Amino acid sequence: MDAEIDIWRLAAGLGLFLFGMHQLEQSLKLLTGRPFKKFLRDHTSHPIKGVLAGAVSTAALQSSSVVSLIVMAFVGTGVISLASAIGIGFGSNLGTTATGWIVATVGFKLDIEALALPLIAIGGLGVVWSRQGSKRSGFSNLLAGLGLMLMGLEFMKTGAISATSLFDPEKLSSYPPIVFLLTGIFITALIQSSSATIMITLSALYAGVIPLPSAAAVAIGADLGTTITALLGALAGSMDKRRLAVALIIFNVVTDVIAFIAMNPLLYFITVVVGLGDPLFALVAFHSLFNLIGIIIFLPLVGPISRWLAMKFTETDHSLLHHIKQADLEVPEAAVENLGRETLRLIDQAAALNQLSFGLPVNDSFYDSADDREGVSLFSESPSHQVGYDGIKRLEGEMLSYAMRLQEVRLDSDESERLGQIIVSIRSAVHASKCIKDTHQDLQSFRETVDDRFNAWFGKFRDAAKNFYSMLSAMQAATSSAHRFEMLVELKSRNEEFQAALHAEIHGEVSLGQLSDLQISTLLNVNRELYLANQSILAALADALLEPHSAADFESIPVGA
Repeated sequence: MDAEIDIWRLAAGLGLFLFGMHQLEQSLKLLTGRPFKKFLRDHTSHPIKGVLAGAVSTAALQSSSVVSLIVMAFVGTGVISLASAIGIGFGSNLGTTATGWIVATVGFKLDIEALALPLIAIGGLGVVWSRQGSKRSGFSNLLAGLGLMLMGLEFMKTGAISATSLFDPEKLSSYPPIVFLLTGIFITALIQSSSATIMITLSALYAGVIPLPSAAAVAIGADLGTTITALLGALAGSMDKRRLAVALIIFNVVTDVIAFIAMNPLLYFITVVVGLGDPLFALVAFHSLFNLIGIIIFLPLVGPISRWLAMKFTETDHSLLHHIKQADLEVPEAAVENLGRETLRLIDQAAALNQLSFGLPVNDSFYDSADDREGVSLFSESPSHQVGYDGIKRLEGEMLSYAMRLQEVRLDSDESERLGQIIVSIRSAVHASKCIKDTHQDLQSFRETVDDRFNAWFGKFRDAAKNFYSMLSAMQAATSSAHRFEMLVELKSRNEEFQAALHAEIHGEVSLGQLSDLQISTLLNVNRELYLANQSILAALADALLEPHSAADFESIPVGA
């Protein structure tokens, strides 16, 4: 009966430890916010910086999954390259070893219960008395999670000591290292946490259940076990997630094979040369050392590996979205940024469709969009107006569907305001396309009529559209928000001038009495729709490119039509 109780104490300790880790991770998602995301974004321009950022951030947050989640979202935005993300992943492997150092230093050297109970008490009461989602609630969850982890460790430690009556350490030590390696893989794959496996191993080592070499083999197996977790996570993930997962699998497998082959020499170096006689410190030092060796080996290969993965794993779905990744929903800041970039693609396609309607080349745009135009029918050698419009409507549907899911995620005030801007921008861009689509048949009638006077009007509308889009393409030179605002205001004014001049010319035609009532109505309708289409393009750009207050100022500028 005592043995059964001890086993349950060990299992309960593992459960508390994992639950505490989960609480800690959830609280860190709430507390890290923009400063941490900005840290990752600003310190990952090179794989070496990525390794350092991954190690530091994972050690600080005690959660490689939080780091990986944010990194994958930023890879989707293009802010972090795949090479830098791989570097962060390598560094994150090293950062996870910090948990072992902390536990070996604190968990087995001090009175854990004296630390855990106040943390659980303060954290638990704080969770109950705090508003859900607030910073105080996040901090309280952090304290409670840390306390539960420590309490779980105490249960595992005492459970391991009591379990020595069930296991003969001498018999266990007689098993070959490969058995302990497979044990580490199995436990990690089962509980989905290499940190928890290391804690169990430290507890067994502390209780004298297994010797140091066996514990080292389990640690290597724990690293290999994470590759199964990465593989399972990548199967249903985005293409970027799959590429990163494959890179980490290659890193872990090669590093752990080297560590297993060189296990005895490495342990000799740590215990004899360095002089770490304490088996707990020796184990965590071994864990850190072989990960560091792997980083040294793979760091020069990050560039070639990332290029190979980019060629090997390509997008195979039929979604029209280029920048949006479903996984970004877990990181709202990246999700909103990606949706903004997708909106620029939509506006570019709307502008291209309208140019196509007037028989103009579709080259004039407000930004350098070569990559974003790849695979879009409007930019093919033989574009179809109807196919192009259908593509815009489908893209709008996918974007708004994503925006609706994003609205269900907890957003801060800035992200919520920005999302509102983007949704308005999407609708304005599609409205611009619809305006010209509604006049498509009228424009065709201009081109095909035998009435020379009526036919000449197609050229006049075409020239007005050409002047507008030629001016719009000059916005590529605008590098600041203030400059963009000035150019949009100028375009808004010029668009009114184009419409007024054409309107006056139409009235001049009417006075000559050479056009039918239907022709006059058609001319006025096309002029109006061209004006509205251009205004909608500008409104879409204002919401997509400007800060909320600047976009509101632009909208408030009176128009003459």
